[in-house]
Amino acid sequence: MSLAAGTRLGPYEIVAPLGAGGMGEVYRAHDTRLRRDVAIKVLPQAIASGGAWERFEREARAASALNHPNICAVFDVGEADGRQFLVMELLEGKTLRDYIGKEPANPAMAVALAAQIADALEAAHAKGIIHRDIKPGNIMVTGREHVKVLDFGLAKHASAVTDETRTLNSLTAAGTVVGTPSYIAPEILQGKEADARSDLWALGVVLYEMLSGRLPFRGTTMFEVSSGILREEPPPLPSTVPYKLRGIVERCLQKDPAERYQNAGDVRTALTGTVAPAAPGRMRWLWVTVGVAAAVLAAGVYLWQQQPQAKLTSTGAPKSANREANEAFELAMQLQRVQNDIPQAQQTLERALAIDPRFAEARRYHGFNYIIKLVNGYSNDTSLAYKAEEELQQAAQLDPNLISLPAAFTAVYLMQGRKELVPKEQLDRVLKLQPSNIDARLWRAILRQLAGQNAAAQEDLRIILDRDSLNGPSRMFLGETLRLEGDLPGAIEQQQKVLQQGPGNISAVRYLVLAYMNAGELDKARGLLEAKQSMFPGNYMWRATWALLLALEGKRQEALQTMDEETLKFLNAAVVVTLGAAEFYAVLGDTSKALEWLEKVVRNGDERVEWFRKDPLLASIREDPRFHQIVDLIEARRKLGQSK
Repeated sequence: MSLAAGTRLGPYEIVAPLGAGGMGEVYRAHDTRLRRDVAIKVLPQAIASGGAWERFEREARAASALNHPNICAVFDVGEADGRQFLVMELLEGKTLRDYIGKEPANPAMAVALAAQIADALEAAHAKGIIHRDIKPGNIMVTGREHVKVLDFGLAKHASAVTDETRTLNSLTAAGTVVGTPSYIAPEILQGKEADARSDLWALGVVLYEMLSGRLPFRGTTMFEVSSGILREEPPPLPSTVPYKLRGIVERCLQKDPAERYQNAGDVRTALTGTVAPAAPGRMRWLWVTVGVAAAVLAAGVYLWQQQPQAKLTSTGAPKSANREANEAFELAMQLQRVQNDIPQAQQTLERALAIDPRFAEARRYHGFNYIIKLVNGYSNDTSLAYKAEEELQQAAQLDPNLISLPAAFTAVYLMQGRKELVPKEQLDRVLKLQPSNIDARLWRAILRQLAGQNAAAQEDLRIILDRDSLNGPSRMFLGETLRLEGDLPGAIEQQQKVLQQGPGNISAVRYLVLAYMNAGELDKARGLLEAKQSMFPGNYMWRATWALLLALEGKRQEALQTMDEETLKFLNAAVVVTLGAAEFYAVLGDTSKALEWLEKVVRNGDERVEWFRKDPLLASIREDPRFHQIVDLIEARRKLGQSK
């Protein structure tokens, strides 16, 4: 690394090195004009010299036009003190290489990641831009399995076919040929022009690698690897990979580009289509993708209406044939819904499933509780959201008619950051058929609250409480909705009631502490957190709330030590509390980080723009132009949605 901290490249001040590779050195830097942190790639002499720089600059500017959630944004390209550089979005996360390691990835996770890569490629190809270097090292996975494809600024513009562009191609491909031959499409090795299908070959290699833990074509020299790419077939994928998914990979890796998928949209559609069991005829179930899940949900709601209503659990689902399993399930519901004792509820559900492994409703709640574990700060492991999805799919296979599935899938997709997949229509359909269904009404209320529709959320929550006054989650979210509306006495009263019946409800503790903070009663906030500390050793929600209190008390260093990397990872993973990180940094006066986190809040699916405008903990950033850009974007998106 050749640039020291404090070095200026135009308006950008170098903060720290991030890494280096064939395409240059990368630094964390601070944009002194817009007061934000960015990543800067200082380019190697091969690109920076002669006429190559002008050609590269044109391509980088074309790449900067790409505006897509799965593409790392290119902000600027410049030259200072003889150094040419590219300014990009600063990402917090891991490369796909580090994220997946050397072991085969879970198929559901691999598909979720690959579908996002395909989405990014589709957007770029639509602009005529070919990436040319898709590989795990150029793919970042940020919080909640969100993919960002890097280095489109070093890509090729497909419409440029002059000799000049071919010279640029050789420059931008230099790092690929030397450093990553395993991802090069056969036609490129044969000296032909790369096109969109070449990127799809590379995507196929990446997907194969995720599913198998190894490359499809290996060798100790580039000649051996190239020979394999041109002449050999890859070894079969593991038998645990669903056969239709194997077919997708095989089609991406066809030697002849004409036999591959012809565009990235087709790959994405295939990935999000039906994936059947790995071996037809066997009863071992692996997983079902989103399209099948939606069909199962819709059919289930219809069929439920025709089922006899006898022998149902307290949740409205068919009971197990085993009395002991039913008793364990009902005890788990008491622990979960009244006392919010999630660890004990999960253990009790495991007992029910050990007695009757085909008890669909117990399987559904066991999977759903991975989400609850994450939301309540007992873990910050985002893979739990995918584990939850797998178990819900198992429950759907056991009983496609489960009326509790739409609510569970709503929770899963919210936590995965896939809000567009939330089955809102199925939730509404469930409530038309069964207005007393607690789970569907609760999760519809949560969706409404995250959209800033507090009155509608309150209506749903009060309907639940009219039927079941001991339902802790509903009372807790009612209290939180009252806080957002400015009714602090009402919010405090509701959360105190929740804690009276379930003293171990960490989410109610947090919401009550926030109400005390908004009321200026920091002594009560501290007293409550101190009283509950022994109940929640290692709990990330307690830790995040304690850090916020320390920040409000002016104990900056102690607050920063408490809000460590693992706690921030939790806040990023749990959509209902991500705002806590933005509030924390706003209270500390770190405007740049507060706004970065507020952007994450919105990306995670929280669009409570009215609350953002009056949240006392965000007061320090409210006049910043970037704050107004964020809230204006939410409102514009709402208007667009209403106009459709």
